[in-house]
Amino acid sequence: MNVLYILVAGVALLSAQPDNATVTCKDATPAIQPYYRNLARKLAIKPALMPTGGNDFEIIRAGKRYSELLFSDLESAKDLIELEVFLFGEDKDGKRVRDVLVDKVAQGVTVRYIHDNFGNFFDNAFDGRPNFTGYYRNMRKSGIDVRQHSPLWRPDYTYTDPIYRNHRKINLIDKKTAYVGGMNLSEGSMSGWGDTQIRITGPAVQCVREIFLEDWSRVGPKASETGAPAPDGEREGKILQFVADGPDQPAYMMEEVIVWLLEHAKEYVWFETPYFLPTRPVMKAMSKAAERGVDVRVIAPEVTDMTSFDSAFHATAKECVKSGIKLLYRKPPFNHSKTLVCDDYITCVGSSNLDKLSLQSLYEINVLIYDSSAAIDHKAYLTEAQEGAKIADQDYIDSWSASERFKQSLLGIISPWL
Repeated sequence: MNVLYILVAGVALLSAQPDNATVTCKDATPAIQPYYRNLARKLAIKPALMPTGGNDFEIIRAGKRYSELLFSDLESAKDLIELEVFLFGEDKDGKRVRDVLVDKVAQGVTVRYIHDNFGNFFDNAFDGRPNFTGYYRNMRKSGIDVRQHSPLWRPDYTYTDPIYRNHRKINLIDKKTAYVGGMNLSEGSMSGWGDTQIRITGPAVQCVREIFLEDWSRVGPKASETGAPAPDGEREGKILQFVADGPDQPAYMMEEVIVWLLEHAKEYVWFETPYFLPTRPVMKAMSKAAERGVDVRVIAPEVTDMTSFDSAFHATAKECVKSGIKLLYRKPPFNHSKTLVCDDYITCVGSSNLDKLSLQSLYEINVLIYDSSAAIDHKAYLTEAQEGAKIADQDYIDSWSASERFKQSLLGIISPWL
């Protein structure tokens, strides 16, 4: 299987770089700790996905801080703003972002936005917001270059596969600053629930922009201008590597990362996810790691924003207890963060949930941080996040009512599509 993966990845590397490729950074793999270099090499199937050094970043864990930084960057933009987000909410915070973008267009700034029709329609519908007010159409009228990632209903033969949906969250400002992570442009991420995003400056911004440009060209003509400024010589900073998932990739890239880390972890792998319905390869790797003494923990919400499906998410507790995986349910408010930390060296922040939908169907983007200080800091944050959490143990499972067990069985039928 590994041989097949290498062959497929090799073909992808030879054919993937588009005409408007812009990544000119030096490969930072030699600066990564030797134990993790094979992972870095495995992921670097094209220039935008190789590790780059000399980066600065801030991991943002509060909507208020995200708003503060993002609005400052947007308002200071001189030439170009590029956005690719699953949900651009028709709410207080979404409208505030929209108004800033409209003002920047009036000032002569080019604004590009990749719109996922599916995500915006259903999230607005579930949250009780209007859907047919012309909100996104009016963005176009205001001069924002809006491209639709895919129609609301893209036919497939089973009518059950939500493939081609774009779950990425990317903000780029003047080719110099990039944001990726779990935060949408909406009230939930920016002033409601907990969430995590990372703000990046340095050579890695070129990689984010290359991923954006590939998506931009997929849904319309190529951008009239390309490229981000090359870094001015060597610079001090951190090593970052992006993991781009989607139907255009040669494998389930984030699933590969998670399985690799679990198979190679020496001490611990801790996960933070809003929805925990792992694929079989991930659950198997978690179980094997726990059995050999690795501290495998999953921090998930006790109550999600999709309460109708909470029983399906809770059903995973059974296998976790059996395998020695520590599953902890944090109390409300809901937390939408998608992060992990491993062995005081690797931290990941991104858009991928620990479920089949994210790991095997959707377009996603995640960033690996190869840095001990960042990992230790994130572990301390996750340690604090566990305070007061409910531990999923045998007593918890025994407390399930007959009604709860019935709902779990019923929802188990549709859980592969959650």
